Amino acid sequence: MSRLHHFWWALTAVLLVTAGRPAEARAQGVPADTAVLSDQVIDAGRTIFHGSGTCHACHGDDLQGGPMAPSLRGPKWRHIDGSFREILLRIREGRSGTLMVANPGDISGGETLQVATYVWAVSQGKTKP
Repeated sequence: MSRLHHFWWALTAVLLVTAGRPAEARAQGVPADTAVLSDQVIDAGRTIFHGSGTCHACHGDDLQGGPMAPSLRGPKWRHIDGSFREILLRIREGRSGTLMVANPGDISGGETLQVATYVWAVSQGKTKP
């Protein structure tokens, strides 16, 4: 089984475990299994964020935000709690009434996981933009 398949199954397990938790437990922002935070997954997410996902166009090259989109750095978030689960859902579903579309740049389901991992890691200070 490839690394991406291992990542996918581990992340699916994390999401299933955290989905049933109370909101206050989910809001802590830490996935149940941080073993999925590999340098390869974070780097792949970084590449997509700054490339085909077109995320940097609104959120900035350093995820600092700007006039069109909020900052993705630090623990405070404008519309979500900043947990991995909420970041992933926002990338997959977008936000109506804003420029945030679902699956920006038509990225795949696996790519949304990678971008969410990268954004979460930056927001938690685990990697640099």
